[in-house]
Amino acid sequence: MDIPGYPLISVIVPVYNVERYLDQCMHSLVRQSYANLEIIVIDDGSTDSSGRKCDAWAERDSRIRVIHQANKGLADARNTGLDTARGDYIGFVDSDDYTLPDMFSTMMRNIWESEADLSIISYERENPDGGIYSNALFGQKLVMTSEDAFKYVNMHGYFYVVAWDKLAKKELFDGLRYPLDAEYAEDSPVTYQLLDRAERIVYDSTPLYRYRMTKGSQSHGITDKFAQSTGNMLELVRKKYPQDEPYAAYGHLESIVGTYNRIVLAGKRKEWAEFERFARIRLRELMPLVESAKLMSKSQSLQWRLLAVSPTMYGVMYRCYKRSHPEISAH
Repeated sequence: MDIPGYPLISVIVPVYNVERYLDQCMHSLVRQSYANLEIIVIDDGSTDSSGRKCDAWAERDSRIRVIHQANKGLADARNTGLDTARGDYIGFVDSDDYTLPDMFSTMMRNIWESEADLSIISYERENPDGGIYSNALFGQKLVMTSEDAFKYVNMHGYFYVVAWDKLAKKELFDGLRYPLDAEYAEDSPVTYQLLDRAERIVYDSTPLYRYRMTKGSQSHGITDKFAQSTGNMLELVRKKYPQDEPYAAYGHLESIVGTYNRIVLAGKRKEWAEFERFARIRLRELMPLVESAKLMSKSQSLQWRLLAVSPTMYGVMYRCYKRSHPEISAH
């Protein structure tokens, strides 16, 4: 199906010291089947050869525009891209990841066919050993209202609060920027606002983005910021869509358990004793609500109840599980 006018898509690519991966990322963008792209590359004060590589790519393809700035962090780099974007639609790609050839054509086609403001696709994870892992629910396409979207965000196998799996009408970003004071999960508050502002959202489970897991990946660190962010989402849903509170509660608990799993694997329970207490309280408080809505399996319910009652036993069992299933993330 032809897309009338082929609207311009601004793809914002923050770059910081990714010389090893940048060429693959840029190659995947210039070879997209959807050609009407403005590729905005923000070199955020790289100290390796990344900045020079960005300039070389701009010389090869006129659609690429490079902005060099002092190192200010991922959120600021994304905001710089938003401030200069000329496209009708906005998308993001992390510079150590890469896209499959039909990613933007699929997202744009889904927007046109569904008359949506926001398009979301799925992804596959590329592990350090080169293995590809996907938890996508293949063959699913959902057209949702804002309320529907809050049910699915963070539900396992659906879409997440990241920036790079979404294509949004530029107007959704009016007055909206990534928070500069967030040490982690700066995607979350912006994603929640996009979901809240969009009248119609389309989700396609086709995995068209490759998320690369590297030893230096920001997402590997232990932090409670994501759990805090999903707690904020829970409060938003309670106020605006109270009937959907169980879905938000599930997402919040899943983020808490995921954080605790990383603590267990790192052997840092003592350093995170306060978070452990917080996790146990929230599990006891919210699990009856989630279970009554039948949003979790019996095995998951037993695992989370074990964490609430005996973190020590839970830790032993989780470490055993990880040894036998190393390909599964701590999520």
